[in-house]
Amino acid sequence: MFPELVHTPRLTLRRWRSGDHQAFAAIWADPDVARALWPEPDPDPAFVTARFEHHLRHWDEHGFGLWASEERTTGEVVGWVGPAHPTYVPELEDAVEIAWTLRRAYWGRGLATEGARIAVARVFGELELDEVVSLIDPVNNRSIAVAERLGMSGARTIRHPGAGTDLRVYVLPNLLR
Repeated sequence: MFPELVHTPRLTLRRWRSGDHQAFAAIWADPDVARALWPEPDPDPAFVTARFEHHLRHWDEHGFGLWASEERTTGEVVGWVGPAHPTYVPELEDAVEIAWTLRRAYWGRGLATEGARIAVARVFGELELDEVVSLIDPVNNRSIAVAERLGMSGARTIRHPGAGTDLRVYVLPNLLR
């Protein structure tokens, strides 16, 4: 069973709850974050709600999903991290993506790497996969750096069907299998 709650030195990673919609929307409301995730500067609120509901359902349907990332000292939701099927890219919908997003105020502190490392460890330990992927905009140097710190390497470029932009597919094989 995939854990719904995990602690790192600085984060509490927990399953999203229906009452978290406002915190989720606040992350998307940050223009720097939205720009890294979606080509339009202000994503439609209905789109953000649909993404939130998708993440709630993902846990119910698959037994794992993205965790809300809370700063341990304040309890504030500062982003998300964890595994999910990237259903927004049909050719990779059966893969498991390790994703991370933090509000701008929390960039540059190593929190994305800290959360993503535990996500990779839990995925390989609990889900017993041969590999995980991360899909990253080729100009998102911060996320590329996180992927590289995890040991991922860029495998190929694909087109994001919804956004019409390129995504670089980073891959991390499970070396323990």
